[in-house]
Amino acid sequence: MTYATIDEVRKLDGLEDSGLFPDDMLSEAIDFSIETVETYCGQKWDTADNPTPETIRWCVRTLSRQYLLDHVSRIPDRALQLQSEYGSIQLAQAGGNWRPTSLPEVNSKLNLYRARLPFIFM
Repeated sequence: MTYATIDEVRKLDGLEDSGLFPDDMLSEAIDFSIETVETYCGQKWDTADNPTPETIRWCVRTLSRQYLLDHVSRIPDRALQLQSEYGSIQLAQAGGNWRPTSLPEVNSKLNLYRARLPFIFM
């Protein structure tokens, strides 16, 4: 089973416009999301011995949607502060070893599948 298909990502909320989100952009978003998930978790799925869990598939689709919406948004993904004629707004920023994305619900799911090194007691 694949991580995500273009049709699955196209069906997500806000991605129906094929003029704004062409198929090659959706493919690029899926590739970015797969790389992010595999790098952070430290393992690859999508093989006969290690099929892709539905949770990981959901994470890839959700990250793909965010990647695409960030391309057309005026607010950067990990902005700390926005300033306009009305004032400034402080924003929360994702980052660090346990936060690979700016989406807390995706981070919590990815942490469940993260391959960790064994603890060494001295």
